[in-house]
Amino acid sequence: MRRYARAICGLLAVLAVIAALGLCGWLHAPAGCAGPLVDIPAGNFAQTQTQTQTQTQTQTQAQAQTLTQTQTRPASPAESSAGPAEGDDLVALEVINLLKNMYVSEVDVGALLEAYGEKHSIADMLAVLNDPYTRYMDPAQYQTMQDDMRGTFDGIGITVGIRDGQLTIVAPLKGTPGDRAGLRSMDRIKFIDGKSTRDMALEYAVSLMKGKKGTEVMLGIERDEDGKTRFFEVKIIRDTIRVPHVVSEMLEDGIGYVQISSFFGDDTMDALNRELDVLARQQMRGLILDLRYNPGGSFPLAIQVASRFLPAGAPVVHVVGRDGRRVTYYSGRGPKVTVPVVVLVNEASASASEIVAGALQDMRVATIVGVTTFGKGLVQTIYPLSDGAAVSITTSRYLTAGGHSIDKKGIVPDVVVGLTKPGDAQKESPQEAPRDVQLDRAIEILKAKIQGRKAA
Repeated sequence: MRRYARAICGLLAVLAVIAALGLCGWLHAPAGCAGPLVDIPAGNFAQTQTQTQTQTQTQTQAQAQTLTQTQTRPASPAESSAGPAEGDDLVALEVINLLKNMYVSEVDVGALLEAYGEKHSIADMLAVLNDPYTRYMDPAQYQTMQDDMRGTFDGIGITVGIRDGQLTIVAPLKGTPGDRAGLRSMDRIKFIDGKSTRDMALEYAVSLMKGKKGTEVMLGIERDEDGKTRFFEVKIIRDTIRVPHVVSEMLEDGIGYVQISSFFGDDTMDALNRELDVLARQQMRGLILDLRYNPGGSFPLAIQVASRFLPAGAPVVHVVGRDGRRVTYYSGRGPKVTVPVVVLVNEASASASEIVAGALQDMRVATIVGVTTFGKGLVQTIYPLSDGAAVSITTSRYLTAGGHSIDKKGIVPDVVVGLTKPGDAQKESPQEAPRDVQLDRAIEILKAKIQGRKAA
């Protein structure tokens, strides 16, 4: 079976980088509706069994867990509640001190103080850095992030990002209210309950779409279709959304398929191991690892996933701190996937998913198929603040296993295959779902690899 409604719903639209979207035009974050894109300190939420931190981070902030993430730009107070009450200068100084000691490069403390003095806003102060990944989360936003990470929340079930300055749907989750309402990838959300989304902070937009199960939200949607742009409104009833991070199935000729939607979740690694074991018992002869539309997540989890495919002791990623020192993380021991592997990626594959794809490509254990990935080569650390809020700070850069910088460049696949445009695909047969040509190509490549092993 080569057509999957599950895969298609997320793959029909070619994004200009979700989390990176657009490589630079897409700033991706949790569509409060679909799932989180940042991790949190292990002390507050058990994300993985292994705590991985750089040497400097460990010395200065034992609570902070090193993560990769794809995030939105800093929000101004006018856009959301992201900013302390006027006069809350101690928290601002706390953030400045963290930036001075932990930021990936030297900061101009004077410029930060001046920016804060103008509006008494930490969000506006952080904007001085011109770093979309370093941002302030007020207590409510920080709590929301932690709730999202559990993979269960009340909302409408879509992932959104900012593309070309507009709130854009990355993909609806199958079977959720957003999916049932007919929302599509690349739809632009112009209004939420009558509020214009123009210049609206992504996290604020997400908070508006979330809400108690059974309540309704009205979205104003702009969609490009058949060469025209149309606007319509859709009423959606919120529900409890459960986000599966790992799904799998056996395709034709013993080809296994595993999709990892993000590198979050308490049991994501356990789920991956279970799915791989199930496929192995079905005599899997080749494997497709689908990382398309995967915005990233936990740095340690990326190491663990890569370790399932790389020989023990192989490099996975190199992290470079502000002092230029390089720390290399290696593949661990344990069971390994030994069948031929193809990895699917696209513009929305970012951060931790790029670490995994880059490692498997550089170490030549998999063929990468799709289009150039998002291109996020930065690592953020989440630091809780004394007022219950938190700040996400870019603390280091990373290089792929082969020593390549992919920031703002992305990973170029070994075999470049773009998706068929929805309109063109539908012309082939109105009764059939459009073909996933990237998946088709991956199957062809695996069949050739399997045949090659037989011949050898």
